[in-house]
Amino acid sequence: RGDGKGKLPPGPKEEPPTAPPAGTPCPQRCRRAGTLQSNFCSSDFVLTGTVKSVSRGPPQEPGWAVVSVLSLYKSGGLGVPQPTKGTTLRLQLPCRLCPALKKGSSYILMGRLGGDGGALLPPDAFVVPYRPQQQQVLGNLSKRPCRET
Repeated sequence: RGDGKGKLPPGPKEEPPTAPPAGTPCPQRCRRAGTLQSNFCSSDFVLTGTVKSVSRGPPQEPGWAVVSVLSLYKSGGLGVPQPTKGTTLRLQLPCRLCPALKKGSSYILMGRLGGDGGALLPPDAFVVPYRPQQQQVLGNLSKRPCRET
């Protein structure tokens, strides 16, 4: 057309420049599944916290997030001291891309314990931005017994 008003065809979606190394379990897309309720019992720990720092490190090594705990709803053997509010916790991030965490933001974090007993946030961990209205829902979930599978 030449009038400058034509649309360009959509380009390919941007992918990370390099694929994660074979030893790092990263999915094609970073996507969480389920709800607060469906993930609560299957997670080893459930907490709300504010991200103090995120370090993604070299590609062959896991990254880390340092989180200041707001509330702990399920400790799963993390060994977090009481009272939990203000305690900092170091979470391992085996995938460089997921979950996406931003310094200064608060999240609900549902993760697993690693083989060394440390906190682990795998790519499929249930991580959502925290809103104060969710506190009551999490409190109610923490009072219900989880069925062992």
